[in-house]
Amino acid sequence: MRLLKMFAAVLLFTSTSAFGAALKDYLPTDVTYDPAIPTPKEILGYEVGEWHVRHDQLVRYMEVLAEKSDRFSIEVTGRTHEQRPLLLLTVTTPENHANIDTLRDAHTAIADPARQGDPETAPLVLYMGYSIHGDEPSGSNAALLYAYYLAAAQGEKIEAVLRDTIILLDPSLNPDGLARFAQWANQHRSQNLVSDPQHREHVQGTPRGRVNHYWFDLNRDWLLLQHPESRARIANFQKWKPNVLTDFHEMGTNSTFFFQPGIPTRRNPNTPEENVTLTAKLAEGHAAALDEQGRLYFTEEAFDDFYVGKGSTYPDVQGAVGILFEQASSRGHAQDSINGLVEFPFTIQNQFTTSLTTMYGAHANKAAFLDYQQRFFDSGLELADDADFNGYVFGDSTDPARLEGMLEILAQHEIQVYPLTSDVNENGVTFKPGSSYYVPLEQPQYRLIRAIFSTQQSFLDNTFYDVSGWTLPLAFNVEFAATDSRVRYSEQTWQAADAPAINLAADAYAYGFDWHSYFAPRALQELLAADIHVRQAAQGFTAKVSEGQHQFAPGAVVITKAYQEQPWQEVQQQLLEIATRNGITLHSISSGLTPKGMDLGSRNLRPVEPVSVMMLVGDGANMYENGEAWYYLDRHVNIPLSMIDTDRFNRVDLKRYTHILLVDGSYRSLNDRSVSRLRDWVRAGGTVIGQQGGAKWLAEKELLAAKFVASDAFDEKFDSSSLSYADRDSYYGKRRVAGAIFGAELDLSHPLTFGFPRTKLPVFKDSLNAMEIPESPFITVARYQEEPLLSGYAAKENREVISQKAAIVAHRFGGGRVIGFADDMNFRAFFWGTAKLLSNAIYLAPAIDAYAQSDEDAAAAAAEANEESH
Repeated sequence: MRLLKMFAAVLLFTSTSAFGAALKDYLPTDVTYDPAIPTPKEILGYEVGEWHVRHDQLVRYMEVLAEKSDRFSIEVTGRTHEQRPLLLLTVTTPENHANIDTLRDAHTAIADPARQGDPETAPLVLYMGYSIHGDEPSGSNAALLYAYYLAAAQGEKIEAVLRDTIILLDPSLNPDGLARFAQWANQHRSQNLVSDPQHREHVQGTPRGRVNHYWFDLNRDWLLLQHPESRARIANFQKWKPNVLTDFHEMGTNSTFFFQPGIPTRRNPNTPEENVTLTAKLAEGHAAALDEQGRLYFTEEAFDDFYVGKGSTYPDVQGAVGILFEQASSRGHAQDSINGLVEFPFTIQNQFTTSLTTMYGAHANKAAFLDYQQRFFDSGLELADDADFNGYVFGDSTDPARLEGMLEILAQHEIQVYPLTSDVNENGVTFKPGSSYYVPLEQPQYRLIRAIFSTQQSFLDNTFYDVSGWTLPLAFNVEFAATDSRVRYSEQTWQAADAPAINLAADAYAYGFDWHSYFAPRALQELLAADIHVRQAAQGFTAKVSEGQHQFAPGAVVITKAYQEQPWQEVQQQLLEIATRNGITLHSISSGLTPKGMDLGSRNLRPVEPVSVMMLVGDGANMYENGEAWYYLDRHVNIPLSMIDTDRFNRVDLKRYTHILLVDGSYRSLNDRSVSRLRDWVRAGGTVIGQQGGAKWLAEKELLAAKFVASDAFDEKFDSSSLSYADRDSYYGKRRVAGAIFGAELDLSHPLTFGFPRTKLPVFKDSLNAMEIPESPFITVARYQEEPLLSGYAAKENREVISQKAAIVAHRFGGGRVIGFADDMNFRAFFWGTAKLLSNAIYLAPAIDAYAQSDEDAAAAAAEANEESH
């Protein structure tokens, strides 16, 4: 009732009369406002909602508030890929600011069972975050109003909140996307607003403002931490351990307004029931205010809280309450909907209203939130003590880079990881000191640990809003196991170590490094970019090196003194810098005559030619997979990637490129001429690589010699004859593969698998794509395991069809190569375990000699044998 009365004084406006709304139209009238605090219009030059705020304008307004209000402090906690500042504003009373470090310590003690903080004296902490999807801008525009309210509102009500509370205001969780969309919407704004949904303002091109610079959905990166926006945000979160985190979004224009709790059966099992109870308490305040304003809304539908890598779910396994808000979008300035005209100020009002109800509702329940937070972490230790195992061991002796990539993520989430000091044997695997680690369950992050290492495969509800499996060690292809053994480990947690010094023998005949490292492709690319002559091994060999002998596996990179066009000393210096930068172990080879295997002059140690890679983007191509491939090739391999829109394919000079990549998509813009050009280009020596729909398109156009499993094979597995209408959602949920992890079996003798440590490889699967095993025995690179599911949900019927089907197919086509992946090799950039397959498809494609047709393959094999006999 108190919240209802508070919002009774709000000057209401409807979506059909909001155009040109003044500041007073948004603000509650039950407080007064300090005239010394500049309004948004005084800084921006327009009323909130009249135009879409640009990120630089948003930053400027926050800077002004920090200058004018003693309630505000501002810091830049990081920068985006495009170098926009990531802001965090701390809002509280001036007295609290003077004592902020002590207050933070008192609060974080609540989340530390070893310190037993006092909930009676600790402050409440709220993390108010806005518009992680840049084209859902009502959040960031509402942040202008909320910031003004926090700075200017006067009266005992707001003063009481500020005395008890530290408010962390993050006005733009995705500055690059927000800036992109503001530019799009503003440049198409007419003086007479156009509400036609087909108007260009409401139909963005690629990339949409939803995503960040590399076209990633940052709301899926809270756990994975592959981007600077996420890393800065999680650093702030772990620094403060907030009690409530808001996550303001938009949804389809024909919807209304959503707030949590969401679908009860789709809650992550590591989230306590009391979390839902506290969420419901806040929901009462949202509902009261929206009822008073006559707004429509819904709660327990559509959205879930299962994947812990989303903004509204990550806090739930951290002793906090994450709240998702979804507002029907104007996706511009005004748009027609089934509910009438939706104008931008209308969407902003709902987000601002629920910002206030969140703040006041949390404050009204301050004792409950702090008490819950403390008991959350205390009970985690109790659950750990009751668990039937003590912790997890994981490790990988083949590639420190992949292992360190996973360790860095765990450390950023403040998960305590300890190096082993003695062997641990679990499930037939020996985890050894120096390359293996232990994560004890008995620590504050117990529930997050269980979520990260979970391999759950059965679920109460089989319909998922997002992925159902994200097991971190599987994604990094790192062996792991739960253990109840008495593990011996270091007293010090893992810390990133400096790269070991590399000593090169000055008089070496050649230098070599293995292909096992995740960053070996980047080192190779940097060598090529430096015009250094490089060779790559199609076979394994043992060479004489400074330390005795070293067995180089297939894929090894060798830099010989022969054929260099630069002075050898300059080559050595550049090689040393490149190896050090990429954490590569270099071996100084003393002779071209080897003790075992091919010598260094062998034709199986072929020169590596510079690569020029093109990727099709735009109409028909999957934006997210485009972004993942771009990110991997640009950031992890240093390949300058040419991105060509599909509708320009017939006009570009294909001779510039050695490789063409088609990620998932339909490629409807490519016509018969496109196919003919691509086929001729491959026959002339190019390599085309397809992922998911891209591979299927190549198969349909008879470039990839593979047949994808027909949908009928899945259809006939599911009997729907006795189902009722109420079974519809469950039925289709069962039919889908909901972002699970499958196991594949690799042919480790195939060039595409060089550098991979084991036959078994976890792959991410979010489709029913699979290929029949081709008749040729030499072109199937990987097939799904007989029991393929490793983590997440996939119906038994789908698993039976996919079992033992081909996952990767590769072969020659004329003078070129065609490579098809049934799955996304670099899902959300955290599947380091499979990402290097894309590099192998680029650098090791010339080593693929098998043709799909048996007569062509036999002739090619005979020609090779004849050549070798001379």
